[in-house]
Amino acid sequence: MCPVVIIDDNKIAVEAIARSTDWRKCGCRLVGTAYDGIAGLKAIQELSPAIVIIDIQMPGFNGLDIIKKVKEEQKEIQFIIISGYSQFEYARQAIRYGVSDYLLKPIMTEEMEQALLHVTGAIKKKKLEAGMEPMDELETQLYAIRSGKPGYSSMVSQAIDYVDRNLQKNINLADVCGELLVSTGHFSKCFKRETGVGFAAYVSMVKMQNARILLRNPQNRVNEVARMLGYHDYAYFFQVFKKQFGYAPSDIKTNVKKDKEDKEHDRDARK
Repeated sequence: MCPVVIIDDNKIAVEAIARSTDWRKCGCRLVGTAYDGIAGLKAIQELSPAIVIIDIQMPGFNGLDIIKKVKEEQKEIQFIIISGYSQFEYARQAIRYGVSDYLLKPIMTEEMEQALLHVTGAIKKKKLEAGMEPMDELETQLYAIRSGKPGYSSMVSQAIDYVDRNLQKNINLADVCGELLVSTGHFSKCFKRETGVGFAAYVSMVKMQNARILLRNPQNRVNEVARMLGYHDYAYFFQVFKKQFGYAPSDIKTNVKKDKEDKEHDRDARK
């Protein structure tokens, strides 16, 4: 969860945002509030938020002063500006400081939540790019679907969790709809609309990604991996895997064995 601080001299506005925003849905948690620029800057220094929701016109330091100071210190903090209509041009100047978004008062809950989802998505993507190897097409698709989970309906979110809990089974549409007590037609339309892929395709994607990981373990045989993921027909597992990746499951085992032999050869050569 991304920690958030709200800074605005209008206490009613701060309380309204704090109460109406579904922080968990947005992948956030509210850690502090402040009602003037000086207290706001102190809150940022003490609480180290990932996101700051900030007004422009405030006693002490104004919003732009705070943003400039934080950026000069090279802190990785994302700012969402909330501004009155009369300050619209003033707010636009903040874009030069790398502000993530600005919203015009009065702030609608949906607008705030959309802005937060946009920012948290960008933060996750940046962390992923900095800390991991480049993703292939399947990993990119799965990451995009999962990173949008905070904004999905409860039904779709629960379906994603259901797949993760039941990878060892032959998951089908009727099973998940029976678990969620919804019709197959309604569920299918909602899942496709919110995630961008059909439910059966998503299940296959998750299973194939897990198959690839399991196959890299030398102790796991190909037919055992198929059974681990609910495929009792090996020929069908082979077909789905090859269609997804363009190579056979056994090719991973061959490459793992070759990598191991190459490392052993290099180690012997250094002795």
